Amino acid sequence: MGKEKKEANKGNSSETNREATQEEIRALAYQLFCECECAHGHDVEHWLEAERRVLSRHQEN
Repeated sequence: MGKEKKEANKGNSSETNREATQEEIRALAYQLFCECECAHGHDVEHWLEAERRVLSRHQEN
């Protein structure tokens, strides 16, 4: 049963990391939106740039 618990904890850790990464992307995408004087119509560009930056940072670590 100990092994099952470790596997469950491992899954939770992975899910927590994924959620934290998504939150970082959301926050950075919003920051980019604000830096562009809240110009609408660039949401996909902002999201993709934020995603690229955050994922790049995570790969470096």
